[in-house]
Parts: sequence; structure tokens; C-alpha cells
Amino acid sequence: MNRLMALLLALCSVLLGLLVIAVAAGAGRDTPLPHPEFGPMQVGIDAGELGAPVWAAYVAGIVMLGTMWVTMLIGFRAGHWIHRAVSAWTVGYVLVFVILMWSFGAYVTGDTTIVLGFTASTSVLVYGLSLAPWIPLIAITWKFEDAYFGPEEQARFDEIVSEAKSRRHPPRDGEA
Repeated sequence: MNRLMALLLALCSVLLGLLVIAVAAGAGRDTPLPHPEFGPMQVGIDAGELGAPVWAAYVAGIVMLGTMWVTMLIGFRAGHWIHRAVSAWTVGYVLVFVILMWSFGAYVTGDTTIVLGFTASTSVLVYGLSLAPWIPLIAITWKFEDAYFGPEEQARFDEIVSEAKSRRHPPRDGEA
């Protein structure tokens, strides 16, 4: 648990450091610009002019996914299957994120295809990143009691309660 908390602190520190660097470097624009083809439309920071290198988006995204991973692991019993399942899911989720970033790059250059009714990058977002969080949520909900509070913890809890009761109400003569 201490290692997970230290890892969470490190990941949050990296995110904070990226934010400070972005603010200090003046990444992004304060106001949108007119669209080059359609005058009434405005182009915001989603046009790819973030003022930051692309690797910063990859690092920030993967660090945020790492933060999600660590927060889901906090409290799990280390030997429980759900502990390994959440880790495996996180690896898959990071791969879907990298595919999204890659397909978005292809979309920006105009090299994209239609997948399940959307452009490739939108399909990855809709069918991958938006649906994938339900997998660990359902697994955690289904096995919550087992994963967080198993038989050993229940036995220890019962022991603590009985010790507290015996201190508060010592046995009287003739009682066990």
C-alpha cells in the first residue's frame, strides 16, 4: 500500500510538473482564431496548435492513465485475481490510448478510414476509450467484498470487536 501511495504521489507530481511547464511556456492560445475556410466559425486549441510538443500529450495521457490504475489498485488484496485483472486492463487501455493518438494523427493528415460509422479516431474514442472503463467497474462491483475485505480481514475485524467488548464489559462472576 505504501508503494502504491508513493507511486500515486510520483504520478501526480509529474502531472503537476507538466502543468507548471505548460503554463510557464505559454502553451495553448487564449482566444480562438477565425476558421480559414468558414469565416463565422472559430478555431480553438483543438486545431493542433497547442504550443507544446506532441510527446507532452502522450506523457500526460499515459501518466493520467497510470494515476487511474494506481487509484483502482489501492485497497485490493495483492493476491486477489482482480488485482491482476485491473493491471492487465490498464495495459490494454494504454494501448487503446496510444492507438487513439496515432489515429488522430492520421486523421489530421487526412489519412483516415471509416470504422463502424465513424472516422478511425472517433471509433477508437467511442468504442474503445469510452466503453473500456465499464469493464473494471463491473468487475470491481461484482467482487468488491472479496477484493477489498476478505475472510482474513473479517476474522481480524471480529477479533477487534470482541476485544473491545470485553474491555468495555468485563465478564462478571460465573460468566465466560
